[in-house]
Amino acid sequence: MAKIKVLVVDDNINFLQMAQLALGSEEYEVYTAGDGQEGFDQAKKLNPDIILMDVMMPRVSGLELLRMLLADEDVRAVPILVMTASHFDPSTEQVFKQESNVKGFLQKPCPVNELKDSIARALKK
Repeated sequence: MAKIKVLVVDDNINFLQMAQLALGSEEYEVYTAGDGQEGFDQAKKLNPDIILMDVMMPRVSGLELLRMLLADEDVRAVPILVMTASHFDPSTEQVFKQESNVKGFLQKPCPVNELKDSIARALKK
């Protein structure tokens, strides 16, 4: 069976390593990017099954990355889980929620089983 390609976009290196350890398995193939621009480039190259992304990042924020992905035909349909360590500003959350490819929100740190459950839910057709 093909592995699920997960792209994790976050500027926190510890979180990226944790995600790789937590998801690196028979089931998932994990790729990482350190900011929104790198995340976009990786998404274009890999065409992942799902993208997990942080909101607050240098250079290109999560919201800008979302807009870039939506504007690109190749990756606009990739499901996205938005992760944040800070509390969401409700208006920011509304902007994300309006987009059909945003499948959920996770608070960091997030238990591994919750992360896996969220990915499974987001990928259900």
